[in-house]
Amino acid sequence: MNARDEWLAARRLGVGGSDIGAIMGLSPYRTPMDVWLDKRGEPQPISNAEAMYWGTVLEDVVATEYAKRTGYKVQRINGMMLHPQRPWMIANIDRAVVNPAVAGNVRWRDGRLTTDRILECKTANGFMAPQWGEPGSDNVPDGYLLQCQWYMAVTGTEVADLAVLIGGSDFRTYTIERNETLIEQMIEAGATFWQGVISGVAPDPQTVADAQRKWPQHAPGVSVIVDSTVAEACDALAEIALERKRIEAVEDGFKTHVLKNLGAAEEATYMGRKLCTWKTQETARIDTKALKEAHPDIAQQFTTKTTSRVFRLAKQTTKESA
Repeated sequence: MNARDEWLAARRLGVGGSDIGAIMGLSPYRTPMDVWLDKRGEPQPISNAEAMYWGTVLEDVVATEYAKRTGYKVQRINGMMLHPQRPWMIANIDRAVVNPAVAGNVRWRDGRLTTDRILECKTANGFMAPQWGEPGSDNVPDGYLLQCQWYMAVTGTEVADLAVLIGGSDFRTYTIERNETLIEQMIEAGATFWQGVISGVAPDPQTVADAQRKWPQHAPGVSVIVDSTVAEACDALAEIALERKRIEAVEDGFKTHVLKNLGAAEEATYMGRKLCTWKTQETARIDTKALKEAHPDIAQQFTTKTTSRVFRLAKQTTKESA
């Protein structure tokens, strides 16, 4: 097992700062179900892997610039830190800020850091700049705010500076002070989530994909009586499906009009502006039926079966047809 695999395995021993935002439903990248599956040993695909990679690569750059601009000395803290009373609360901070009032380097001693300030280093796409407030404030994206508060809760520190490089050229520093009320809310949510990890009870789904992962198989013959909110949701889905069909019909009419005018032409233009193309594409596919008939053993060898639950509305679902 390499160092990164060991780090990933250690992260499954508790709830970390990068987890709490998703657990509380404030992450644009992960749901509580994603985190739960990861903690249960079923890693999920990371949608922002490229951004995470460059964030790691540029961490030293951001930390060095922070130290240069603030005059503070920063220090790495190797290893994972655990909350002294709640060992399922874990932290891997980017840097500790050396407290000039305390002699020597920052240490993890008696369940807390020997400093009152930590540093988180981030990078962000230029298009995300509107999500960041005035430098010096605590107006940062929710997930990062929770991450900093979580790390302060674990380390016993009072202030977290967050340094971010936006769009490769816009360097900003934000200061987040410890908020006990928010920390209590995070601890409550984290404790409930971690109990679900230990007991094997998955969190409530936030997306269709979550629901499919939580209940991958149906119970044959089982029917449930639901409340009015579910009936109203099904009625709304039926209306959306009808509207989608109407839009598709309109779309087909416009497309047919365009194609009739293109004929055999490859593209259409209007006043020098290219509007569309209609090109011949060649595709190849395996005729599975013929393969099964001619070479059933080979077909069987390369056949894989998957199962998934498919949601369908009943034919008479709308209020009008009820």
